[in-house]
Amino acid sequence: MLRFVALLLCLGMAVTSASARDLSAAAATREAQRDISAGRMKIYLAGTETPLESGVEPRDRTLVAQLPRDRSLPMGCTEPRAGAAIDYATVYNRCIIRHLRSKKSE
Repeated sequence: MLRFVALLLCLGMAVTSASARDLSAAAATREAQRDISAGRMKIYLAGTETPLESGVEPRDRTLVAQLPRDRSLPMGCTEPRAGAAIDYATVYNRCIIRHLRSKKSE
């Protein structure tokens, strides 16, 4: 019984921390800038029915092919914050692509 209660508490904290995440465009830009500076870029997946690489155009797929994919944003057709997560992923991913394009042209 104690393990069950502990599990419920952990799940509750995970849900709370996921729902408390700032999904604004400004937060996405700040995270992208931090990740670029730290050299730990990734591509966010987001969506409702199917997770997609939001903001990644077909012409940029080879540019980001080696980056890890992150599925940590809220997703799913019943997830109320999925739309905001798609917007967040789009802004973040476009910042990463813009940076990679600028490095490629140097």
